[in-house]
Amino acid sequence: MACQCGEKHEGHLCMLKSKGLLDEVKHLAQNPTVVCFICGGEANSADNVCEPMPLKQ
Repeated sequence: MACQCGEKHEGHLCMLKSKGLLDEVKHLAQNPTVVCFICGGEANSADNVCEPMPLKQ
């Protein structure tokens, strides 16, 4: 799935996954608080997904 954020996507999980940077993805998803509405990726911070929504605990 393509990132929807134009040039702001460099630190987003979708871009990191597409570049094969899985260690970075793991680091950014250790204690997830948000989920991406587009790809379903869970991240520690809303800054690391395209369309953040609060993660239901």
